Amino acid sequence: MKNIFYSVKTWCMLFLMGGVACGLTSCNDFFEPQTDDALSGDDYMSSITEMATGYLGILTKMQAVGDKEIYLTDTRGEMLEPTDQSIAELIALYNYEDDLTGNSYADPSGYYDVVIACNDYLQNMLDFKKNYPEIVAETDYFEGLFASAIRVKVWAYMTLAEIYGQALWFDDPITSIKDVRDATIFTRLTTAQIVSRCLSLLTGGWQGYSAAEDFSWIAWIDPSNVNSIASSSYRYWDQMTPPYDALLVKLTLWDAAFQDAAGNTSGAQTDYETVADQILKMLNDKFISNITYWKRGARTSGVYSNMWNYASPNQEESVSAIIYDYTKNQTNRLLYHFSNEYPNAYLLTSSEVGRARFSDTTIDPLGTSTEDSRLGRTTRENSSVWYISKFRPVGSTVRVEAYQDDVHVYTFRAAELYLWLAEALNHLGRYDALNHIINEGFNSTWSDLFTQIEEGDETVSEANLFQWKGFTSYWINSKTGGTYNGFRNCMGVGNVAIWDETTHTAAEAQRHNDELLANEWMFECACEGKVYPNLIRFAERYNDASIVSDRVTPKYATSKTGATEASVATKIQSVNTNSGVMGYYVPWNLY
Repeated sequence: MKNIFYSVKTWCMLFLMGGVACGLTSCNDFFEPQTDDALSGDDYMSSITEMATGYLGILTKMQAVGDKEIYLTDTRGEMLEPTDQSIAELIALYNYEDDLTGNSYADPSGYYDVVIACNDYLQNMLDFKKNYPEIVAETDYFEGLFASAIRVKVWAYMTLAEIYGQALWFDDPITSIKDVRDATIFTRLTTAQIVSRCLSLLTGGWQGYSAAEDFSWIAWIDPSNVNSIASSSYRYWDQMTPPYDALLVKLTLWDAAFQDAAGNTSGAQTDYETVADQILKMLNDKFISNITYWKRGARTSGVYSNMWNYASPNQEESVSAIIYDYTKNQTNRLLYHFSNEYPNAYLLTSSEVGRARFSDTTIDPLGTSTEDSRLGRTTRENSSVWYISKFRPVGSTVRVEAYQDDVHVYTFRAAELYLWLAEALNHLGRYDALNHIINEGFNSTWSDLFTQIEEGDETVSEANLFQWKGFTSYWINSKTGGTYNGFRNCMGVGNVAIWDETTHTAAEAQRHNDELLANEWMFECACEGKVYPNLIRFAERYNDASIVSDRVTPKYATSKTGATEASVATKIQSVNTNSGVMGYYVPWNLY
């Protein structure tokens, strides 16, 4: 990492606008960046328009790093390997090289750009309210924008933590060259410390302002469609900011893992209860309102192959997503790295070992199937060449062409909520609920019990209250996407063997079930930048890096890059001498 941070107020770029709210000259032009029109100096923010466009500048910084975690973690993870056309920087990541100095992929500066932009924006918002209180009084959106910037900052730091195992924390705006060794400005934190700091910022807010306030671009910019969201061209921009509750459950689950590792059983249990309660509330709220299709059911398999190919996030999965539009110069490099169609470079592909797992019944029970259908939605063969098809199948003409490179990136998927819920239920000893979430789902016979629990019926047994607290009749109600059919069952694969405490100790059951969930992440979220960070959390909980290495190293058995199973396992299970953190984190020397 460079030994300096440098920023000027132009981190937040103006977007050409003709007015405020629906006084805009053209709503269609609102999100089109004009790179020659930038905010400057002390006169940074003096209108509601600039309050909005400053926040849009933060979103452009998110777009710049939206796909970065995929290359940084999945290249080192269980599925990807370099192609013959790959480049030295990706091969260095794949080989777990100890020193990645100068590697543009490994360089975390893009994430710090997001942090700098958020810090700058938050301070200028405070100045704006102080200098122009009468303007702020005229809008209902100040607190929502302020909260959104806090949440983006939290997202950036948590992403740094799960990739690098460390980060430099700072809250001040950086408007000139600064030495990162200046302890009065920058504090080096480990992943556990970042999680704690992020939770404090998220739940406590900043400078008296909450991080939980919601904000809607549609309500502000396109209010005529506020009751007809599908008709608004801004509906997907509302999904750009990570939601408070999704950030909360992710951070709390990480905190629970560190509490477990430290032997703080009481703290961990409180965290797991928070995770379970919060996710169940999120799901119930969606099921009740019927505005999304997060429920894993009859619809899931049918829409699965189009969850990433469309330019717009899919309602079945989207909790939040980073959106791109190549016609407005908003692109990422996913197709460039994964597609073997012109003009893409085809730098990374699926490994044979990674593909074979989807047919290995010892880790993925298939029931009557011969292959987990999620493989065909992740990687395919075209003219004897395997390529990652999740983001666009070869020959597809569905809204994303091979040259566009503007497929969206999910920051939070509904599938993650179910896997995190399962993890929390496991550590709460709610094994029956865990089994039904992952495997069997529910049928109509559950309706009466869930209705009783929902209505607070005192005749419900303590055992049922313990297992099914938080579940409602909406898990069965057909008005909200039909019955919940189970995480695996809805994809047509068999049940995994959930252990409980009838024949195993709690420690044995929970470790076994966590291993199953670690596998489920591989099948569900391959090549999305989500598998490896979740494997790391399991490893941190048990202080056992083999949870990562056992799943990653088999692909090196036939590697052509010089790395071996043994060499990679040793690196994963050791502290990196350059970065000072465990080898499953990307090694980057902050100083």
